[in-house]
Amino acid sequence: MIVAPLAVSAGAQILQLSEASSLLLLAAGLTPWLWPPAVVALAIGLWRGRPLLAVVAAATSGVLLASAVAGLGLPARARPAAGTLPTVRLFTANVHDANPDIGPIAEEIAAVAPDLVALQEIEPHGVAGLARSGVLDRFPYSVTETRTGASGIALWSRFPLVDTQVQDVVGRPFIAATAVVGANRLRLYTVHTVAPLGEDRARWRAQLRHAREVVRDVDGALVVAGDFNATRYHPSFRRLLSDGLRDAHERRGRGWVATWPRDRRPLPPVLRLDHVLVSPGVEVQAIREGLGQGSDHRPVIADLVLLP
Repeated sequence: MIVAPLAVSAGAQILQLSEASSLLLLAAGLTPWLWPPAVVALAIGLWRGRPLLAVVAAATSGVLLASAVAGLGLPARARPAAGTLPTVRLFTANVHDANPDIGPIAEEIAAVAPDLVALQEIEPHGVAGLARSGVLDRFPYSVTETRTGASGIALWSRFPLVDTQVQDVVGRPFIAATAVVGANRLRLYTVHTVAPLGEDRARWRAQLRHAREVVRDVDGALVVAGDFNATRYHPSFRRLLSDGLRDAHERRGRGWVATWPRDRRPLPPVLRLDHVLVSPGVEVQAIREGLGQGSDHRPVIADLVLLP
């Protein structure tokens, strides 16, 4: 019966058990896709006169729809980027460590003309490819921790970077830095957690918990960006939002956008694992997704306004 696994997922969300297994984690991430089949099950139950099915399907669809709608967000009234309000364009992407040719992503970065570039799964050969393309010439400041495999991470900036750190977070490097944007300072934290599969679920939770502890100590404008391997339907990720951070996609009413996997055509991406989170001192002027050719993730491009 199709409603049974959907009901299990809905029950796990109510009981805060969505992270009890990798399968429940996946189901929670798929919440925006699960409520329509639950509604179909409700219609079947009513049509065939099966009250138990109808009741279970109604409760299930109600829980899943409420959760999904909470993650959609509403377009906030963006402050105009005029006068003395500085604007920053951020390009963040998991470029995929198995990417055979980073050239298309280099072209995408050049076309977008960002002020900040945060890349995950960037290997030494990937950095060399970006350098050969000339796209890095635009960025005189950087913090990089390039490694072979999925752990490489890097941040490039048009603005001076101070207070830079590469933090080892349960075996993965995260980058913290402050961009000096004229008279303003923007604290940046770029992350790439492990995928919450099997025994790595504990590491994943610990990495998200560390990110939460870090952002609690930051006053002023803050952006946390990267591949969280999480969606807003996972409790560990929602705790980040409970500390005052806001999801940039949700600020523009685009919370159901997905960024992974982008390389399974004709299937579309189904999960948004890539996020830009902002503090109240940062407004989201616009946000969109890139192509990410050669990767399994779509990049995220956010236009941000630093508020006085």
